[in-house]
Amino acid sequence: MHKDVAYLTRKLGRWHPDALLARSLVSMWLSSEGQHAEVLRLAEAEVAYRTAEFGVDDPETLRSRRLLTSALRGVGDLDGAIAEARAVVEVSVRVLGSDHADTHRGRAHLAQYLAENGEPAEGVRLLRALYTESRAFGSKRQGETRSIRHHLVLALEFKGEFQEALDLLDEEMAAELGTIYGVDEFLGDHRVERLREWRRRLVAKVASGEPGVGC
Repeated sequence: MHKDVAYLTRKLGRWHPDALLARSLVSMWLSSEGQHAEVLRLAEAEVAYRTAEFGVDDPETLRSRRLLTSALRGVGDLDGAIAEARAVVEVSVRVLGSDHADTHRGRAHLAQYLAENGEPAEGVRLLRALYTESRAFGSKRQGETRSIRHHLVLALEFKGEFQEALDLLDEEMAAELGTIYGVDEFLGDHRVERLREWRRRLVAKVASGEPGVGC
């Protein structure tokens, strides 16, 4: 895989769409294999190259930094992920504006990391506000709104508010069933089945009265 990326970069240039896609696929495959340290190394390199080429304020640099926060989370460095996510949101607000979709994505990542890092109440608070903001944009931000809802369900589960998490997950399942998706070409998985498994877990927690980490 690395040889293919090197070849495409050499022949087409680092920023050619095919080279970008190849790097993205490599990171995805490595992540699916649990090689999170290698994913982090690639993410750090991508941020360094983009920053040197386009500067810290470039929207694509910000997107690569947002992926870096996920890579930090992948290796268990939630403190580092939170610090980087805060920095990304700060620049994104200044460059793109507080209502931009990328700014919303960055805020959602930050809130989820806070929820996972012992601050579920704060994460839920931020995501509830963000979810309300995103829904106000209507159908033109449907994809972003669904992503934020996903983050909110995760944070609510961390906080132990299982019934609200279940209600929102049902909304997400209804939205997903209203679309047409096949089995993921690379992971061999189906999003609806993952949502159904998640729902079964939440139903069991609601029925058992199991306390959450934030309770």
